Amino acid sequence: MKKGIKIFYCILLFLISILEGWYSYTYLSGKWELAGFFISGMGIGIFLMALKLIVKNNTINSYKRELEKESIVSDENSAKVKVLESKIQVLEKALENALKK
Repeated sequence: MKKGIKIFYCILLFLISILEGWYSYTYLSGKWELAGFFISGMGIGIFLMALKLIVKNNTINSYKRELEKESIVSDENSAKVKVLESKIQVLEKALENALKK
């Protein structure tokens, strides 16, 4: 899912949990009130964990992108070194042939 949709669902879950807590406080009594608060607390806990997970996944994805960029740069540098080494070998052979004549 996209980041915006995940955040929307998290905010929706948070609002539902708050409304459920308010409903439990206002209209329920006894053990049902406690059950309502428990469910509301579970919803808020899930909301907080979901936000934490979204932030963690975003940082992991950004680190992956950085590592991919670094690996591409290192591959390009190693390719440039190989090309330069082959050019040096060609020039050394040409110099040897010129010295033999």
